[in-house]
Amino acid sequence: MGVWQRLAVLLLLLLLVGALGQPVWPAAVAVALRWLLGDPLCFLLLGLAALARPWVGPWGPHSLGLVTAALTLTLLPTQPPPGLRWLPADMTFLAKLLRLGLSIRARLRHQPPDTFVDAFERRARAQPGQVCLVWTGPGACAVTVDLRDNLEEVLPKLQAVDIHCFYLSHTSATPGVGSLGAALDTAPSDPVPAHLRSETRRRSPALFIYTSGTTGLPKPAILTHERVLQVSKTLSLCGATADDVVYSVLPLYHVMGLVLGVLGCLELGATCVLAPKFSASCFWNDCRQHGVTVIQYVGEVLRYLCNAPQRPEDRVHRVRLAMGNGLRGDVWEAFQKRFGPIQIWEFYGSTEGNVGLVNYAGRCGAVGKTSCLLQILSPLELVQFDMEAAEPVRDKQGLCIPVGPGEAGLLLTKVLSHSPFMGYRGPRELSERKLVRSVKRPGDIYYNTGDVLTMDHEGFVYFQDRLGDTFRWKGENVSTREVEGVLSLVDFLQEVNVYGVPVPGCEGKVGMAAVRLAPGQTFDGQKLYQHVLTWLPTYAAPHFIRIQDTLEITSTFKLVKSQLVKEGFDVGVITDPLFILDRRAQAFRPLTADTYRDVCEGTWKL
Repeated sequence: MGVWQRLAVLLLLLLLVGALGQPVWPAAVAVALRWLLGDPLCFLLLGLAALARPWVGPWGPHSLGLVTAALTLTLLPTQPPPGLRWLPADMTFLAKLLRLGLSIRARLRHQPPDTFVDAFERRARAQPGQVCLVWTGPGACAVTVDLRDNLEEVLPKLQAVDIHCFYLSHTSATPGVGSLGAALDTAPSDPVPAHLRSETRRRSPALFIYTSGTTGLPKPAILTHERVLQVSKTLSLCGATADDVVYSVLPLYHVMGLVLGVLGCLELGATCVLAPKFSASCFWNDCRQHGVTVIQYVGEVLRYLCNAPQRPEDRVHRVRLAMGNGLRGDVWEAFQKRFGPIQIWEFYGSTEGNVGLVNYAGRCGAVGKTSCLLQILSPLELVQFDMEAAEPVRDKQGLCIPVGPGEAGLLLTKVLSHSPFMGYRGPRELSERKLVRSVKRPGDIYYNTGDVLTMDHEGFVYFQDRLGDTFRWKGENVSTREVEGVLSLVDFLQEVNVYGVPVPGCEGKVGMAAVRLAPGQTFDGQKLYQHVLTWLPTYAAPHFIRIQDTLEITSTFKLVKSQLVKEGFDVGVITDPLFILDRRAQAFRPLTADTYRDVCEGTWKL
């Protein structure tokens, strides 16, 4: 009898016992004793209870209850399921999620819907003296006139479709572009007339936010009013309150900075402190000066803080909560060890995605957690994928093939009425490319995240790589993120960016790493070779090392790989120092023009 059949029989048995008016608690006690104490001690106690039955009979359970307990012990596994220990956390998070979802649904049932604009107006009336935004930079401009050239280039097209543009300043040097600062000074204090929002619906577009373009050119993702409310509620989901002060160094043209940060604070009634850009030297001083209690991060932000010179006042601050995504496990531990027991809420999601993950249990290194309960609400699948075709592998029935616990798989999230994929503004085919059909059963629809993750037996999910960043070498899939984590343990390396580069005559791509040396350190080719040999499988070892003064990053602190891949290991193009893995010398040694030629001609064996 299989597990599900045994559980079905047990459920029917318990229902029958309950229907007969007999207690089912002996079964629960027996299981608890077995899972907590182990079989020997459990059966010893049950034996003693059976021997003592003549004396405790009047107060003990009916014989049918004891039989039920015995059958329960027979049918259930000897050890509790791995995820059972997280049941209280799972239930608590699900309850919070449902409560927030119901409150959002109630607000959006109004006509017109009760949007973030209405919430802002309510906060302004209820807390007129509350400081909602603090700008730490010079002047008064979240978006500055530095973008003047970019704006003037497209201004005629914007004006042709009746789009009005403003600089966030008190002056404007561009005809046709207003000055928002001056306009605000003369604007009436009355609320925006409600009739201007009379045609708004819950799934009307609220914002267009451009993606980072990891799968082609950037595309304007549609954020509806419903989605904006869901994301802006993340602060309260993580335990933030109106008394908190949130510090953000993130760009406001991304979801994390604008929707979760600024709009999240307006929704919650908290204060948002905005910095013009990230500065490791100013970060904690800003936090101390403004009484910051919550910080936002993405990508490499917390690692940069850990790499900054230590100071005696590193733990002198009021920060209690850090929330964001892209935090590696080693940086997580180093950050808390250095700056104090700050609670970390890591999540996973994308601008256009229909489902997000939250690491509500605080497992170091995990980007989120799911459970059987959350799977009912927001189904997701990790499936086998074809590296070359960048799409899921199908079985004989044409369905996707799920991966097992601990195996890397492409993350697909089911498109449902309550978690739709709104797609991109523009041609429909842009959105269609992100959908996968017939995943678990014919005709179902899932959103393709393009990300490779793993899930353990307890439901914790770990980010591996983006499908475009993962490369294939020697018939194996190599995660650039995993290799970066290993190389970052080398003491003379400050930053590491791993990517795959093509080699003439070779199938797939071979590993290469652009690195920045730690201050005062020199490159040690023998030490790095031994580290790579010890901690990485042969196929994942980088064969080329490129030393740079700085590693290029995106506006959301993600490492840029595209230009590095394009330049490869060409000594005729690259002026940075290059090294090649030499197994005979058991070291990374300088890559010369002769060795480069040998690699390209195939006489140097990789």
